[in-house]
Amino acid sequence: MVFLPVMTLLSIGDQVQQGDYLFHSRFARSIHFASNDRLVSLVDEGIGPGPLNIVFRDFSSEEVTSCRPALRVGLNVVVFGSRRFRFTHNHCYRSNFEVDGWCPSRLCRQLSVFEELLTGTSHPQSLSFLLDSRRLKNFQSGVQRAFSKQILHGVQQVFSGNLLIGIRALKGCGWGLTPSGDDFIAGLLIGLTLLQKMQHGNFQNAIDAIFTASLGDNLFSNTFLDLASRGLLSGRIKDLISALMRGGEGAVRTSTEKLFAVGGTSGADLGTGFFMTVRDEGAAARRWGRPPKGRGSVEPFQRSRAAEIQLKGDAEAFVL
Repeated sequence: MVFLPVMTLLSIGDQVQQGDYLFHSRFARSIHFASNDRLVSLVDEGIGPGPLNIVFRDFSSEEVTSCRPALRVGLNVVVFGSRRFRFTHNHCYRSNFEVDGWCPSRLCRQLSVFEELLTGTSHPQSLSFLLDSRRLKNFQSGVQRAFSKQILHGVQQVFSGNLLIGIRALKGCGWGLTPSGDDFIAGLLIGLTLLQKMQHGNFQNAIDAIFTASLGDNLFSNTFLDLASRGLLSGRIKDLISALMRGGEGAVRTSTEKLFAVGGTSGADLGTGFFMTVRDEGAAARRWGRPPKGRGSVEPFQRSRAAEIQLKGDAEAFVL
């Protein structure tokens, strides 16, 4: 008989839908289940809350998946294997974010702190070389140099006006669960949603086009890109944004350290894309701002390609 630890359900993301999910993959601190194009993740409390996370205390992925059970999410219950966990609305993690009560001068100061951490304490092979070229010395092999060259080319295209060309160069570039290029794009999308909430322009047409162009065969990347494009964030990203807009330097350092702990370089790669988008909101508005446009209600991964088609036909609008 397999012994299972006594687990406690701490929170469930607001994007977790009722239904049956099949086992997808397991890692040391997380188990992932899928249904069509939708992921749900069981994670330990060290990873923390997210839109599609069900967070447990005393979590053991190896023991839970010893028989690779299916997952069922009901109205007020989560079931996998022989385990049943009830939850109420008090367990729900809210993944959207607000920007009220922020100070422009504080945000500027805190972004400087964030940049210092990106270039000083992030993983040596993260995309922070885009902010400090001296970090390119950490990419020495032929494969690593080719990777950094493609990333640099893609980012230059994005920020010089050739938005979709740059996104396609970044898409899927790198290694790991979510490649660095995809993480950068997610950071870009989160930055645009933040600027939009700050009323520095309407970026919805660009957000939809970026999302459509960035979709690939990686279910993890597709999931995170979809959430980022809709402004649905993990607790770590929400904490960072809150610290940047309303907190002190200590809060920025603490939240950044937690972000950098995500994956190998994923947290820093996302942070780099986010920082490069937000640091100059005026330039972002000139590059990617669009007149208000109705978006409609669209299910994840089912969006029309209309935004991308329109962007192709009106590319001049995105060139400086």
